[in-house]
Amino acid sequence: MHMASNSGLSQNRMRVLIIAVAILLVLVVVGVCVLRFGFPDKWDALINALFSSELADGQLVVHFIDVGQGDGIYIEFPDGKDMLIDMGSTEGMKDAAAVNILKDLNDDNIIDHLMLTHTDQDHVEFLDAVLGAFDVANIYMPNVKAEPSNKTLLEEVNNLDKDKLALFTDPDVVTSSTYAKFFIAALSEEDCSIRLNMDKNANSNDIVISGEGYNLTFWCPTAQFYADNNLKTAERLNAVSPVGILTFNSRRIVFTGDSNSLNEPLIAERIGYLDCDVLKVAHHGSQTSSVDEFLRAVNCEYAVISCGADNSYDHPRQATLNRLKALGMTVYRTDLNGDVTLTVNDKGELLFSTQRTASQKDIFTGQDVK
Repeated sequence: MHMASNSGLSQNRMRVLIIAVAILLVLVVVGVCVLRFGFPDKWDALINALFSSELADGQLVVHFIDVGQGDGIYIEFPDGKDMLIDMGSTEGMKDAAAVNILKDLNDDNIIDHLMLTHTDQDHVEFLDAVLGAFDVANIYMPNVKAEPSNKTLLEEVNNLDKDKLALFTDPDVVTSSTYAKFFIAALSEEDCSIRLNMDKNANSNDIVISGEGYNLTFWCPTAQFYADNNLKTAERLNAVSPVGILTFNSRRIVFTGDSNSLNEPLIAERIGYLDCDVLKVAHHGSQTSSVDEFLRAVNCEYAVISCGADNSYDHPRQATLNRLKALGMTVYRTDLNGDVTLTVNDKGELLFSTQRTASQKDIFTGQDVK
């Protein structure tokens, strides 16, 4: 009888221990969920502290410039290098103002990397003036030849270096004078490397920019994508926009150009799932961009929309804002906030600053076009 009593006591103690462990696990899971979803900044800081290798010195600064209805992103890398991704507008500033903004940000008159994501005016408008004002070391541009309807510009294009012209292999051309002026300036830039925004295949990333502590990898349209898709519509021209993911001190920032429902699912499939932090919302918040599949693939907590105040394109669309809101994102808009500056410091912290403040209620109020 005595032995049976001890056995029963041991079993009771084991049950109590199992219950205690189960309760502890539940509390840990609940605590993790509360921290992860209720206090994302503190969660990320904890993850950085626990799992990051030694954090890099210096800081990364990304300027989302308020150019009006367009895009202009200037990146200051922690090693002193820099990059400009697009610079254009259809409703906003002029060439001189755009150049002066960059001169205020850039103190050596050299831009190490310049990328045009696609040929639209609101991304390319100021880039020929930028090339005239700065020495640019590397240019990345679409596999699209300029064939302007303007005869004077066409003659200038035809007189460009034949080896450089031969880089552009897609049979489709763009006839706008705006793109032609950039095309001529880019291929005329001295001591400059020209690279096409094109990956050999879906398993390669042919444009990777890296330095001490940072890496910027682009998922570009593949050679097969160009071969399979003519570029006769605005939607297809937008879809050649590369998606870039910039990593520094365990933070990831996503750049999108005017990517849309044609290319975003393909890029999402290539990326798989990558926990990112900040999304530059594609195509100024257009309804046909930022599809759910892509948003889930990059899983960002913050977003920046570059668009003009009271623009004629009805950007950003309410449906797009609703998708961002459903994912719990904090959103900034250049039409409401002005210039938006993001700094990632040597502790891996995300710091946003804006020219103007705006409530999230106003920011999540968009255009609902029937």
